[in-house]
Amino acid sequence: NLSNAGPGGIWRTDEVVNGALPAALDGVSVTVDGKPAFIYYISATQINLQAPSDTNTGSVSVVVHNNGLDSAAFTAQLQPVSPALFQYPVSSYAVVTRLPDWVPIADPSAIPGTVAAKPGDTLVLWGTGFGLTTPAVPAGVVVTGADAVTPTPQVTVGGVNVNASSALLTPGCAGLYQITVQLPLQMAPGPAEVRVTVGGVQSPAGVNLYIGN
Repeated sequence: NLSNAGPGGIWRTDEVVNGALPAALDGVSVTVDGKPAFIYYISATQINLQAPSDTNTGSVSVVVHNNGLDSAAFTAQLQPVSPALFQYPVSSYAVVTRLPDWVPIADPSAIPGTVAAKPGDTLVLWGTGFGLTTPAVPAGVVVTGADAVTPTPQVTVGGVNVNASSALLTPGCAGLYQITVQLPLQMAPGPAEVRVTVGGVQSPAGVNLYIGN
């Protein structure tokens, strides 16, 4: 329970010092495998964080430190990659934008303010957990360059392989990846499941983008 953690919220600009992300917000911090994580958001019931750089894999201990009080340790799985696409709340649709105008893509009848993708569109998929880049960027720092995931992840839409022209960390952010793909010219309209594979690990099933006529 984080009810005594203050007002909560995300890190402020002044809490990012020389590009280093904060390891605590309002007296709340987290260690993963004994190493400090980097805290982005806290509320009375939730903590969003970036896991620290670590060469260990498998089950690791996680402890929440809340203004002098420590939680019981619990375990989490730490892996080199754990690809996942961001989704709109209460929806199966991935967060996707179209190039070059950056219009958000989804089913407009389900997600107001979005439009359907069209065959042949160039799209950006937004996600996390796609692994190391070249050059490598350690956890806990704001990304300053367009550091590429190598090799480029494989992407399928509706079970069809699509061309992924790039996959990189997003400058000015932490742990936010963007993958640019081009849809084939022939695609069936409606929801199409999108999966990303990196290092032999596939992103979760049931995440879609929406194809129009």
